[in-house]
Amino acid sequence: MRLDPFYLIVDSAEWIERLVPLGVKLVQLRIKDMPDRELRRHVRRAQVLCRAHGCQLIVNDYWQLAIDENCDFIHLGQEDLAEADLGAIRRAGLRLGISTHDPAELSTALSAEPDYVALGPVWPTILKQ
Repeated sequence: MRLDPFYLIVDSAEWIERLVPLGVKLVQLRIKDMPDRELRRHVRRAQVLCRAHGCQLIVNDYWQLAIDENCDFIHLGQEDLAEADLGAIRRAGLRLGISTHDPAELSTALSAEPDYVALGPVWPTILKQ
């Protein structure tokens, strides 16, 4: 499997609806602090849109929801990786991406045998402390 090393990260199905028809082939849905019912609605809508346009959807953090909705990828941060059921993720056929920020996290990520590793941030970010 070869992935484009760069992909969009968006916070709603509305962004996916705007961007995927323009030719985007890989996109991450990263939603934080949303009630479960609304989150599921966004994932379902994003999945329908992505499938209709030949785009692969990466769901950030919510591995069980990604399994339930038959998504392509799950992306986990280090904290989520520690709590995720990697066996269930693999049995469901989801491809796994993991965030890393330093050599120790990279080692932890590689021990999980992910399909890809995200390195970063390369430059300072206002999104995380």
